Amino acid sequence: MGYQNFRLAIYCTVGDLNSFSDPNRLESPFRFIEKHLHPNKVYLETFRDFQTIEREKMLQFKAFFREKGIQTSGGITTSAWSDNGFGSLCYTREADREKLKEVVMETASLFDEIMLDDFYFTNCKCPSCIKAKGSRSWAEFRTDLMKKISEEYVIQPAKQVNPRVNMIIKYPNWYEHYQETGYNLKDEPEQFDMIYTGTETRDPQHTHQHLPRYLSYFLMRYLENVKPGKNAGGWFDPYQCGYNPASYADQGYLTLFGKAREVTLFRLGSLLHRDFSLFVPIAGYVLDTADQFLDQLGNPVGTAAYIPYHSSGEDFLHNYIGMLGIPFEPAPYFPEAKDVFLSQNAAYDKDIVKKIQEKLLSGGNVMITSGLLEKLQDNGFSDLSTIRVTGKKMLAQCYGLSEDGVIIEKTVTSHQPVMLPQLDFCTNDVWQLVCAHGNENNCPVLIKTTYGKGSLTVLTIPDDYGSLYLYPREVLNSIRKVLSPNAPLFLDAPAKIGLFTYDNDTFIVKSFLQHQEDVVVTIPKANTRIRDLVSGEEISGVLIGNQTSFKLNLAPMSYGVFGISTS
Repeated sequence: MGYQNFRLAIYCTVGDLNSFSDPNRLESPFRFIEKHLHPNKVYLETFRDFQTIEREKMLQFKAFFREKGIQTSGGITTSAWSDNGFGSLCYTREADREKLKEVVMETASLFDEIMLDDFYFTNCKCPSCIKAKGSRSWAEFRTDLMKKISEEYVIQPAKQVNPRVNMIIKYPNWYEHYQETGYNLKDEPEQFDMIYTGTETRDPQHTHQHLPRYLSYFLMRYLENVKPGKNAGGWFDPYQCGYNPASYADQGYLTLFGKAREVTLFRLGSLLHRDFSLFVPIAGYVLDTADQFLDQLGNPVGTAAYIPYHSSGEDFLHNYIGMLGIPFEPAPYFPEAKDVFLSQNAAYDKDIVKKIQEKLLSGGNVMITSGLLEKLQDNGFSDLSTIRVTGKKMLAQCYGLSEDGVIIEKTVTSHQPVMLPQLDFCTNDVWQLVCAHGNENNCPVLIKTTYGKGSLTVLTIPDDYGSLYLYPREVLNSIRKVLSPNAPLFLDAPAKIGLFTYDNDTFIVKSFLQHQEDVVVTIPKANTRIRDLVSGEEISGVLIGNQTSFKLNLAPMSYGVFGISTS
């Protein structure tokens, strides 16, 4: 029996398949998978690092899984390992292009669905590629190249062999850098039938990638808005999760919180290996428990975040902020929503100042980062505000809070100092809601002004994004209220407590902490109640004015799923 609210797939590499001399030898080890998981599909790979599988053997694997009632789809990984590590095919080399075409056609003759694993990029800088690049940037050259390769050597050959084949391109977790290696997020989703999302996260401190766990949700939502209804699923793996198995579970939970239609576990060989087999029952528990409530959640909602195609800036900052309990709904187009959050990525849009101005004139709330301000302040932004990044720094540990920016009503202290860029502003034209105290001085952490009918806020971003987690919860509460001014509820909590909201008055509170923690959820309505959607328990709150507050206790790494009702 499968899952009710999503499908489960397992990806099997060429190496996994070729490790079995006879497909029937997979029967015994696969029982371990079936004991804990209910797969609907397997992706059977035909090519990786120039390793292939004999056609007859692949047909035997297809028959093996068909007898179990498991659908089979194809997979292709266009990687080329070398002494230099990760490498791609060279798409200016005729031999590599023809090899790709040959593999695609063979795979399309075997399967009605094919996914390209997230090595479908180019990092080649051979003399041939350098010559073909010419005066263009690497991003321009590579995105144009991969658009051409996709059409002429992947999609057309596949459809020629099998007109009904469903072609899927999987995008990796490093969305800030897609364009630099040729991932063309603007054009490829139009070329391919479907896309897929890499929701793998890594420890941001002890690995090379800077991928806070919120990314597993954030990227699902971003790619859903890139190709609505055609983001086929989310894919994650057990690698670099041994330090904390809950980090593996979080990949699964957040992928599903983002409303993935399918979940793919990479890869069969790893899941059967003693180093990673622990994660199989963990995945089973995650999928089983999430399946109990996913149908009660509406569509995800949050503060609109604009990330233009082919843009980068303040790498993966949205995910650090998402770990503060601020839900985002990201998209590659400037949103119509009233509340808009803009990071440095938005500077890629040459009309962004005009778009900000129009949003403010219409009564919108625009929240920008100090990184974006620095990019725009000499490019027309001074017509909107006098706030400027100075280039100076301040090391702060004490913070002043203000409801309206007129007077500092409260002072709080963090347990470690934070290095901040200093902003200048004009008194009585701009107001500090949170300021950082230096020596007989202060500088803005959160600062606002008005323009037209709207409100413009600048959030100062620490030099080290992880320092956002050092802010006292009172500072975080101010940031949450400003970045989500029209949210259906507000969170009072320390950092690393996530909030996920949906359009049917349901929400999830998720702890990423390693210790027990009390949090308060406040709903800006009187006489409301919340119900635990798993246990059915009704939870009463405390009425404070026209708001209702609920105290919740979260165990380490746990979550709660709730529905809001009016008494």
